[in-house]
Amino acid sequence: MRDRVRTKHRSKYLVLMVVFLLMVNISLGYLLMTQTESSIITLMQTRMLDISNTAAAMIDGDALKAVTPADEGTEAYESIMRTLTFFQNSIDLKYIYCIRDMGDGSFTFGLDPTVEDPGEFGSPIVYTDALYKASKGVPAADEDCYEDAWGTFYSAYSPVFDSQGEVAGIIAVDFSAQWYNQQLASLTRRTVIVALVSLLVGGAIVLAIITKNERKIGSIHGQLNELASTLMHEMGSESAAEAPEHAARGGDESVSMDELEKQIQTMQTELKTQIAQVHGQAYRDGLTGVKSKHAYLEAEKELNAKLAGGLISALAVVVCDVNGLKKINDTMGHKAGDEYIRKACEMICDIFVHSPVYRIGGDEFTVLITGRDYENRRALMYELHKSSTAHIATDEAIVSGGMAEYNSDQDHCVQDIFERADADMYREKMLLKSLGAVTRDDESERKERNAESADLSILNVRRHILIADDAVTNREMLGDLLAEDYDIYYASDGIETMETLRAHKDEIALLLLDLYMPNMTGREVMKAMQVDEELMAIPVIVLTVDQYAELDCLKIGAMDFIPKPYPDIEIVKARIAKCIELSENRNLILHTQRDKLTGLFNVDYFLRYVERLDQQYRDSAMDAIVCNVNHLYEIHERYGRNFGDLVMRSIGISVKKLARKTGGIGCRKGSDTFLIYCPHQDNIEQMFRRFLADVFVEKDTASKVTIRFGVCPNAEREKNTEERFACAQIAADSIEDDPQKICGFYHLQS
Repeated sequence: MRDRVRTKHRSKYLVLMVVFLLMVNISLGYLLMTQTESSIITLMQTRMLDISNTAAAMIDGDALKAVTPADEGTEAYESIMRTLTFFQNSIDLKYIYCIRDMGDGSFTFGLDPTVEDPGEFGSPIVYTDALYKASKGVPAADEDCYEDAWGTFYSAYSPVFDSQGEVAGIIAVDFSAQWYNQQLASLTRRTVIVALVSLLVGGAIVLAIITKNERKIGSIHGQLNELASTLMHEMGSESAAEAPEHAARGGDESVSMDELEKQIQTMQTELKTQIAQVHGQAYRDGLTGVKSKHAYLEAEKELNAKLAGGLISALAVVVCDVNGLKKINDTMGHKAGDEYIRKACEMICDIFVHSPVYRIGGDEFTVLITGRDYENRRALMYELHKSSTAHIATDEAIVSGGMAEYNSDQDHCVQDIFERADADMYREKMLLKSLGAVTRDDESERKERNAESADLSILNVRRHILIADDAVTNREMLGDLLAEDYDIYYASDGIETMETLRAHKDEIALLLLDLYMPNMTGREVMKAMQVDEELMAIPVIVLTVDQYAELDCLKIGAMDFIPKPYPDIEIVKARIAKCIELSENRNLILHTQRDKLTGLFNVDYFLRYVERLDQQYRDSAMDAIVCNVNHLYEIHERYGRNFGDLVMRSIGISVKKLARKTGGIGCRKGSDTFLIYCPHQDNIEQMFRRFLADVFVEKDTASKVTIRFGVCPNAEREKNTEERFACAQIAADSIEDDPQKICGFYHLQS
């Protein structure tokens, strides 16, 4: 009986697998034929277009436009016929000939080099959509074959342009459709044969696999039974005594798939129960019953993702600390301390009823406030303060709480909000301490924290100045005079000055620089700063006894000049303050001139600099260039804004390189458009291909992003700046639907 059941299962699976293989083979065969047919047509069209384009490029359009059979023997006539005859005899094609556009939607034969039965000059030609496209200046090939008096063909057509840029005629090449039909029939036969062979081989393999796996399934079944019995025993399940009877059989090969499936389902149910229990223990604090630190970290991760996506605008974080726990543990024992923590937790939960409470440390809790509690957050914090104040006299639980609200301008993640809430909590703790509450902080810890806070507040309002002078007396005297208002760094020579500048480049607001120092003079320091992007923004005031050095110092980067011996200290302070103010304002203006993402000029400042370039290159031809990223919004939706920003930064870098190389300037206009203005470039398409190679260093990026350019070459100065770039945009838009082109040109009207 057991053998009959096993044979039945084997037959069922074998039939199912054979049916599956048959369907797969039929689907793959159909797909293969479809794809191959498409590939053959594409290959034929590409080959025909290559031939017709090459032939068209070798023919003089002005001669083709005027020649007739009556011109036989002339140089123009013979040149065209030689070209056509060369292609007729040298390339595997059926026919090649000229076509004339009659201007009314009809077309006739032109010159035909065919020896036997050529097309008669002026006789009509079968109209196709591809022929019409070629008459409009766009090379094209027939999608479908057509039939005429000479046979059935696929044809390609390429326009020949005259010296005025107009279509003077069309070169047509014909390929016989017979080859295509033969290839398709051959493909069909091969596909049917491959499908039948695959079906037979697949069936044999399936039978062998099923036979082999039946033995393995029996062994696996026994092992699963043992595992299930062990799992139930470890979990203390009452069903442990009901372990399947097959456990003792171990490697019984007669087991069915249904029995194996049932056993796996039983184990899945038991495992889900076990996982749920473990998950609950991990996300729930065992002492208080509120959510655990692990749960808080998960919630923080989810909130960070929502903040990054702009999905949350109303969020507050409350940080709570249980006061006096250490004293209770030390004097009354940890059992009393645990009870104190539970009471404090109940107090927090009773106040923040609609928000999740997390225990993130021994005596630390945090609350993530949204919704209804967020609307009443200040009232709830006051209730927490009032309850803790009342408990000072009753020895009940006292909780110090601090709150901070999400601010999109300064908070990038939940941790930023948490840190401000934690600082607010310490202020509340000090307030409760002053009212008589016991805190865990001793006096030394509190003084240290207060000292750190004081230092931070000073750093936020005081600026740093570097005094570089090889004379110790001069350094220290000037430092003492300025120490009341600034924090001072010192340097005794030029090398030490550069090292200090690089080490504290983000802090130093001003450099007071002596010109005559050992190792590296003040002039050399300023020249080195001017070529260092990280240091060039730091303002410099020169200190020297050389009154004639002022102009020279201003030329190489100094902002002001203080003579030695020093004038009245108030004059020195006024000059320093003014210099710092001007520098900070300059940096602020610089930031307003630049696009934040790419560092390029924004469009307003760009247009101003265009006017300067027009003055500088008054007698030179200039190119106005537009660069568009196609479908940027789709890129953001499909691949994410971070990927889109990475692409835009990469394009910005390439725009800077191109502008620097050509002597022009670039900017970012809007989200997906860049503008470039530069002296006229003859090899502009080659320049754009190098541009794209820089942007698409990663092949993955090239498959996701496409860029097009528009050029208004030799831009007319009579047009205003915006009109020139509008013309370039028109040129870019003209190739938007043509994936073969990367650049369009705006042809100015004479």
